[in-house]
Amino acid sequence: MPKAQKLRPLPLTSQDRIVILTAGAGLFLSTLDSGIINVALPTLMHVFHAQLATISWTVIFYTLTLVGTITIFGRLSDHFGRLTVYRWGLLLFGTASILSGFSTSSGMLIAFRGIQGIGAAMLQATAVAIITAVIPRERQGPALGSLALLMGLGPLLGPTIGGLLISVVGWPWIFWMNIPITLGALWGCQLLVKTPESTGRYLTLDIPGNLLLSGTALGFMGGLTMGASHGLGSAFTWIPLIISLGLLMGFLKWEEQAHSPIVDLKLFRRGTLAAPMMAIFWFGGASSLGFIIPPYYLEQIHHLPPWQAGFANLFAPLGIVVLSRMSGRLMQRIGTSGLMVAGLACMTAAYAVLSFMRSTWSFTALAGLLLVYGLGGGLFLSPNIAAIMGAVPLDVQGTIGAVQRMVQNLGIALDTTVVASLVGSPIHRGVSGLMTGFRASWAFAALTLLGSLFALLLLMSSKRRSLS
Repeated sequence: MPKAQKLRPLPLTSQDRIVILTAGAGLFLSTLDSGIINVALPTLMHVFHAQLATISWTVIFYTLTLVGTITIFGRLSDHFGRLTVYRWGLLLFGTASILSGFSTSSGMLIAFRGIQGIGAAMLQATAVAIITAVIPRERQGPALGSLALLMGLGPLLGPTIGGLLISVVGWPWIFWMNIPITLGALWGCQLLVKTPESTGRYLTLDIPGNLLLSGTALGFMGGLTMGASHGLGSAFTWIPLIISLGLLMGFLKWEEQAHSPIVDLKLFRRGTLAAPMMAIFWFGGASSLGFIIPPYYLEQIHHLPPWQAGFANLFAPLGIVVLSRMSGRLMQRIGTSGLMVAGLACMTAAYAVLSFMRSTWSFTALAGLLLVYGLGGGLFLSPNIAAIMGAVPLDVQGTIGAVQRMVQNLGIALDTTVVASLVGSPIHRGVSGLMTGFRASWAFAALTLLGSLFALLLLMSSKRRSLS
């Protein structure tokens, strides 16, 4: 374990807190908006007289533009400055939020949500790198813990705030509520404008590599999106996935000989980067199950109204919020790997128990297990970010932060498709069939988390052998 990770963490300064709140505001906004609109889909269908398949593109297009552009903005931030790209991201995100609220058709809303996704990509690509580039390493543990807390608040507050705003002041305010937060973050950027940050001396934007990587991500997302609606056996699913695989092979071949690759692929040959990156992929996917299955289970099996079933979505983010700051403080005392292992073990155990769920399980039992999962996520998330960012040089922090967010979003897309296929399969009709689909989904997620856990344990074992 690097000695820097075992240093006693120093208390955060007032300047550190401004950095955290400014960078965290962007992540909070982008994660809040990823979930808050889900509550509004029925309302938007009614307002715009649109089918669910159409209005769902307000979610899909946002995600596609985010994933497709995030690595480009990460690389640009390594040259022009993370704060500069972040500030422009706030402006774009805020402008798109205003326009989204003024939409008069589903097509307009989908287009503005796509622009909002580009702004979200600029925010997610730079937020973590702003902290790791500006705050000294001995204070980064508490800083990343606070950042993870803000990330957890987005999914935690989204459903509640969204439902309240729609009921009281109308659907446009789920977008317009972003404006005061955006203005506050822009003010924070102004306070930090003279803060030094290490950036590249010249622009080395690998355009072919970025296009191949973006195409890979978009093909993967597109195929999984089609898989959720047409099934995994459909040509609409497999053709984009095959194209994505071809683009990935082209990307790997190109990056091997590129003079200025997006990220040096040699870094992934060491477990210090590959293992935590694989873990965040499966963490993103597993976490998505905690938002999809519980409300569906409570509505379909227990016949609870949507507003009551939706409360189940609060418990996993609540667990993340509760332990994130403590995890950040512990990180530099016991190391990132140990905390990630503890978090993954906790999450795996919760989902392993859920893989035996029955139709007689109460709301309390389900909520308790989701809380346990969230507590594991709180232990895992901050050390995972620190491990990934600490495995690469400072001059590519923006790029690797963007890759980390992209990988997490791809994990969400994969597990969402798996759940849709398992639960929506014709063989899983009726209460018995639905429960089989639910159990299979939890088991799939538990196995992927267990694989990540073993990978990290192997990494820790190899480190001990190299030190002995």
